[in-house]
Amino acid sequence: MFKITKTDTFSANSLKLLDKSAEEFKLKYEENLYLLQDDSKAKTGQNLHSFLCFYLKNFDTSKIENAMNENDREFINKIKNLDAIKTLKSTEEKSIEQPFLIKCTPEDAHQFYLTGRFDAISKYNKINIYDWKTQNLPKDPENDIQTIVYLYAASKLYNTENVSLEYISLTKNESIKINYTPEFDYFKRIFEIIQKLY
Repeated sequence: MFKITKTDTFSANSLKLLDKSAEEFKLKYEENLYLLQDDSKAKTGQNLHSFLCFYLKNFDTSKIENAMNENDREFINKIKNLDAIKTLKSTEEKSIEQPFLIKCTPEDAHQFYLTGRFDAISKYNKINIYDWKTQNLPKDPENDIQTIVYLYAASKLYNTENVSLEYISLTKNESIKINYTPEFDYFKRIFEIIQKLY
C-alpha cells in the first residue's frame, strides 16, 4: 500500500505510468528514482514545440529560421504548411501552450488535481485542442490516457461537451481527431487508474 496525501496532482504522463505499473509510478513520482534515457528525441520535440509556440503567437521567427541549416528550414516550412498550423495561425480566438489545473473531488474519496498543458486550443464555435507529436500518433487514440485527461479537463475548464482533440504528427504529416463522447465516463476511467495507488 502506497502513502497518499489528501491532495495529489496527476498529469496524463504520470497516469499513463501508474496505469502501466504502480511500482514504477512510485519509484519515479514518490522516490524520484528513474533511469535516465536518451533524450535527443525529447529535445527535438521540445525545440519543435518552442518554435511553434513563437510562430503561432506571431513572434518574428526569422532569426531562428536563418540560423537553421537547409534541411531544418525545409522541415519547418513543411510544418508551417500543415492545414492545422495554417488554420491556427489565422485564428484570432486561440491559446498557445495553455496550462490547466482541474480539481476533482470524488464521492467518499480524497480530492486530486489533473494538470497539464494544451499545445494549442482554438475556441471558434468549438473547443479544439491540438497536440503536436514529433513522430508517431497514439496507437489507440480514443482510449489513450492523454485523450481521456485532455477531453475531460477541457470539458470542465470550458464547461462544455463540445470539445475535440486533434493529434498531429509533425514529421509524418498525419493527424487524427477525437471528439468528446458524452456516453464515455472520462472521470471514472481516470479515477480507476488513481485507485491503483491504494
